Amino acid sequence: MDLQKLVEENELLIEKFNIKAYMSKQDYAVVGALCALEVTNEVQKYFSSTLNEKKEISEKLMHLYGLLQSLFVSIDGLYELAYLISGSKKFININQNKDLRNLKHIRNDVVGHPANRNTRSREAAYCILDKNSVTNTKFTYLVCKQSDIIEKDVELLPLVEAYYIETNSLLKALLNMSNLSIGNEHLITLISNICKKFPYEDYLLDLDRLYSEYLEKHGQKEVNNRFNWRYELIKKIENFRYFVIKKDLKDDVIYLQLAKLYNIISAKNLQKTSHGDTIKLMYRFMRKNLDLYNDRIYLCDMTHPYFNETLNRYIKRAKNNERVLYYLDVIAKLADLGESDLVYAYALPIKNFKK
Repeated sequence: MDLQKLVEENELLIEKFNIKAYMSKQDYAVVGALCALEVTNEVQKYFSSTLNEKKEISEKLMHLYGLLQSLFVSIDGLYELAYLISGSKKFININQNKDLRNLKHIRNDVVGHPANRNTRSREAAYCILDKNSVTNTKFTYLVCKQSDIIEKDVELLPLVEAYYIETNSLLKALLNMSNLSIGNEHLITLISNICKKFPYEDYLLDLDRLYSEYLEKHGQKEVNNRFNWRYELIKKIENFRYFVIKKDLKDDVIYLQLAKLYNIISAKNLQKTSHGDTIKLMYRFMRKNLDLYNDRIYLCDMTHPYFNETLNRYIKRAKNNERVLYYLDVIAKLADLGESDLVYAYALPIKNFKK
């Protein structure tokens, strides 16, 4: 992938939004988001244009800090722009890109809170950057806790390329969407009918029809937005064959994704009042173990530093509860297979549990 061409394409796409026109309409929120993208792009452009230059250690460190922070600000600006144009931050799905999902942890480790990392944890952690490891394209740092030390090697070029590929696709779709005026009533009817009748034998055919008509309206097939991702996630749940998962759990997990599609299309929440036995028993377990409540959010992301620690804590607490152990074992097996999307899907009901 030619990074320089990606950067140039990004600049042209930002220009097409016509910042002066938004400014004249006093649409300062859009102007602010676009200006943030323009400014941070200058930092990222400098990175791509000086890859082969020799730099002193002080320059390398300044550029490393600037690059990590600029990418973080850029993504924040993208979320805001997507919300302002589409009416929902659910349109953007950068967090599903593995490289960019890790960016949040890397930035927080190195630039955000290196001297006192992850303060919400029961165990303090500290980031130690090996300044001698910093080159134009990579660096190494340690995350040190009392219990262990983890060494992390970071390649910057794939991180920046992933940002531009995702961003350029998103900006193209947002440009198209900004000219749309057709309502979502028909799509709302389609997804509402699917949710009302689910589970039923041919729901995937109706889902494919919804997906086709959504693409026809929005023209976003190449964008990694949340509608496309959740549609693909449902298909992935259905096609998973490595081990058998109980139908009541699988159906609840799929329904939750259908409800998310409904929310994306209608900007309204669709509530389910009942669950199958597996989730009912998990919620009963959660109500009896409320000290685990805050940690439940870590189970949705198998790349999170506290995923394994949290999962093991839940498993240990549920050692005498066969049905709860079954549910947690499903998540553990999916993580062992590296199925990060499915880990998210099956852990989402736990994350959604309310006290």
